[in-house]
Amino acid sequence: MRRALGVICAMFLIAALAAGCATSSAIGDARAQLQKAKAAGAEYSAPNEYFAAEAYLGQAVRQAEKGDNKQADIFTKQSNDYSTKALGMAKGGAK
Repeated sequence: MRRALGVICAMFLIAALAAGCATSSAIGDARAQLQKAKAAGAEYSAPNEYFAAEAYLGQAVRQAEKGDNKQADIFTKQSNDYSTKALGMAKGGAK
C-alpha cells in the first residue's frame, strides 16, 4: 500500500510538471490501465505481470522527472503491455 501511494504521488507530480505533454498523457493512460488490472484482481491472479507493469510505470515516472521523455515513453509502453497482459490473465474485470 505504501509503495502504491508513493507511485501515485510521483505520478501526480509528473502530471503537474508536464501538463499538456504527450509523456504525461501516456503515463496517465498507463496508470489507468494498471488500475484496471488491479481492480480485476491481477495482483493475485497475474502477480508477475502486475508488478512488472507497476515497476515499469515507476521507471517511466522517474525518467520523465529527469526529462528523458524518450526513455519514459519506452517504459510507459512496457507498463501498458504488462498491464494489458495482467488484465487478460485476470479474466478482464472484477466480479
